[in-house]
Amino acid sequence: MNKITQNKTSLEPELNNPESEVSIWKRPVFGEKSLVDDLFQKFNKPEISESSILMHNREMIDLRVFAKTAEAIDNEKFGNEEFLIFVKIKCMLRKGLDNYAGLYDSMELFKVAIEAKDSFIALDQTELRYRGSKQQQFYKFVEQLLADHKDNESFRQNVQAQLSDIVAQIKTEEGKEALESYAQNLDKISKHDLGLKLLSLFKAHQLADYSILRVISEIIQGLNKQDLRDFKSLMSLVMVNYQVFEQLRKIIGLSDKQNTPEVYARLLQYTALSNRHSISYLKFEELVKVLRKWFYPYQAIVGIRQEHPAKDYKLPKEFTEPIPGVEVYEKYKKWFTDKKTGITYINFGKS
Repeated sequence: MNKITQNKTSLEPELNNPESEVSIWKRPVFGEKSLVDDLFQKFNKPEISESSILMHNREMIDLRVFAKTAEAIDNEKFGNEEFLIFVKIKCMLRKGLDNYAGLYDSMELFKVAIEAKDSFIALDQTELRYRGSKQQQFYKFVEQLLADHKDNESFRQNVQAQLSDIVAQIKTEEGKEALESYAQNLDKISKHDLGLKLLSLFKAHQLADYSILRVISEIIQGLNKQDLRDFKSLMSLVMVNYQVFEQLRKIIGLSDKQNTPEVYARLLQYTALSNRHSISYLKFEELVKVLRKWFYPYQAIVGIRQEHPAKDYKLPKEFTEPIPGVEVYEKYKKWFTDKKTGITYINFGKS
């Protein structure tokens, strides 16, 4: 006759073991080491230590402050697709990723050239119009100073000292005013981090026509109401004006390989996006800074909760409360993580 077998579970007594059978049936129902006590131990979970609860609650206090600030700064403008493209381009430029590898310096020089175009054009026009010996002496001094100055502040101080000396030797008021205006434009250019470097490059490469800066600026201004996500349209615009853009190639440091319509279209797109979204980006940077501060107590809280899962511990009320700020963090983490490559454009865990 076939024997009937039955699978055992961990809770079933081993009935074919006499010692086990005796020990179980001899145990009292109540009291210490009783069956009830055994079941109580199995199903009564330990409480979380006071030190872990205190640490959790202390981190939660800091986190709530940062979460409240982040939620106050958060703006629906930051979710605009065009704005997100701008932020990603800035990150790719800074990190040298994909099509923006090696373009950071050129992009910054291009941007300064357009922002300070009026001052560059004014310097060029003054040098062409006022050719007296004292004026040329001043132009020569500035050119030498561009090649050898400690910093922008020392450059301005030296220019002012030389200006005072030379202006006193010029007889006509028109000549004096021309040099004073020249010095004022130098001052404006020096306020840009790369302004003096760019002026030095203009002189070194002897740009024949500074008015191309105005032409490019007008092209960018013409994009004010256009969809800057449309890269094909930007490419077409560059192709029509390719000779104009190409005149800046050596000055902004583009290699032969980078001297393409696609690269100029990227310069154009970034500069136009910067003009449109720069104010919003300043606020967005504030949000990123706050979320980075939020991230550290968030990590601590998640770590404490993971060490004390509900299946193993009695959870106090604080351990089951939602973590403030998670929605904002998860939203931007999703937006700034490339699904295909896994690249994270903004890491909220690092400064």
